[in-house]
Parts: sequence; structure tokens; C-alpha cells
Amino acid sequence: MLCCFAVCGAAGVVIGTVLSGLIGEGIISIVAVVFFAASNAAPDDAVANSTLGLVCSALGVLMGYGIGSVGRQGWHLCSAAEWNEDEALPFRMPLFLILVTIFHAAEFLFTVAYHRQSVEFRAFLLTPVPYGGYSIAMITAIAEFWVEHSLLGGIGMPLPNTVGLSLLAFSFGLAFCGWALRTAALFTARSNFTHLVAWRKATSHQLVTHGVYKLCRHPGYVGWFLWSVSSQLVLGNPLCLLAYGYVSWKFFAGRIPGEEELLISFFGEEYEHYARNVPCGLPFISRLP
Repeated sequence: MLCCFAVCGAAGVVIGTVLSGLIGEGIISIVAVVFFAASNAAPDDAVANSTLGLVCSALGVLMGYGIGSVGRQGWHLCSAAEWNEDEALPFRMPLFLILVTIFHAAEFLFTVAYHRQSVEFRAFLLTPVPYGGYSIAMITAIAEFWVEHSLLGGIGMPLPNTVGLSLLAFSFGLAFCGWALRTAALFTARSNFTHLVAWRKATSHQLVTHGVYKLCRHPGYVGWFLWSVSSQLVLGNPLCLLAYGYVSWKFFAGRIPGEEELLISFFGEEYEHYARNVPCGLPFISRLP
């Protein structure tokens, strides 16, 4: 099963890399918008290998385009005798596509590795909230990028290239670290981590307190928050930056307290002791001391 999905994803990456030299960022942005919009049409419990393989291929195409475009732009930057006014701009959308696709690919890979019985469309985490909220967020981010940088010519004067490229590298590094923290949390917890809240304690369920769980009690959520908000820094989207930060914080503020109540009911004093010694990770959310 994993081999089949890996082949589909790898084929998509190759196709996307080739396309990066043939089509512009505007066209691939439209493709991304269609992909996120269409993801709402797929049933969460779809298990057909053809459907899952198609999604792997689509993510691979977007990822490959991002990688190929960043490589081409990087080569241009290194070989150019003179830099243009805003050399950071051509990197923004490709880097955003890379960040988004590695996130969804890792979520699906985790499910394949530790929750074989739950390998379905839901495992990509493309529809984590109802009413297409996630797709709307992704499409809005892409739309803001093009409105601000193409129609409005950017907000304010462009930064000097050394400053702009440095800030872009920092933003991408921050988002990548958020993704890495989230992914490390998944693979550290293994089968103890589930995408859906577990309302009953399974016999195999253990409290995970090692690895990244020594840093904070909810590294997966902290990583998601950092990844999502920093992705808007990468795009240079001031409006979505504020919106993503607010909505993400509200989402976790509504989820973490109830989840911690369940964990106390599952593990009792063991979790209370853990909570006293390890911070939540996101401020002003947990009801525990």
C-alpha cells in the first residue's frame, strides 16, 4: 500500500518539477485553488486506492513545482549580474506550496504507518474542519497574495533585497520548524496520537512524555500553529497572518481544555503530575496550572 502511494507521489513530484519550467506561478496557483476546493467533494471515509493515489499525485505535483521553481529562482539569483527590485517575491508562492504539501504528505504517511485501519481521505487532513473552512483559508491566502502583489503592486515600498530575502528565509525556517515539531510529535506518539479526539481510552493508549513531549504538552498543536501562521509570513500576507493567528488560537482554545479533561480521566495523577512540570505550549489556553 505505502509503495503504491509513494510511487504516485514521486511521479507527481517529477511532473511538477518539469512543469516549473513550463508554466507560471499564476497557473499553478489556479491549480492549487482547484485542488483545495475539490478536496471538499471527496468523502472523508473514501478508501479507494485510486482516490488516495490521485491525491498523492496532486500533492506531488504542487510539491515538485515548488521545489523546481525554488531551484530555478535560486540559480537565477546566484548567476545574475544584477538583482531586480524585489528578488524575494518569486520565491514566496513556491515556498508556500512546499510548506503546505509536506504537511499533508506527512499527516498521511503517519496514518499509513501507525493507523492502517484509518487510511482514508480524512488522513490527508485536507478537511480538518467542517464547511470547507480549511480550503477557504488556503484559497484566501493565495488570493491575498495575488491581489496584493499583482493587482496592488505590493503594500508599501519593497525592502532591500538583503533584508527581504533574509526575512523570507527566517519565515520559511520558522514555518519549517513548526512542521518539523508537528511531525516529530506524531511519530513520537505513534499510535497514541489520533487526528480525531479519542473519547475512550484504548487498552494500548499510553501517556507519552518523552522526546518533544518534554518541551510542551501539545507539541503537535504548537507545531501546527507555528506552521500555519508562519506560512503567511512566507507569502507576505498581512491580513491572513492576523486571521490565521486568531482562528488557529481560537480553535486550540476550544480543543485543548476538553482534551486535557479526557487525559486526566484516562491517566489521572500521572497526567496531572506531567502538566505541573511541562507547559501547555500555547499561552492562555489550558485550565491546568
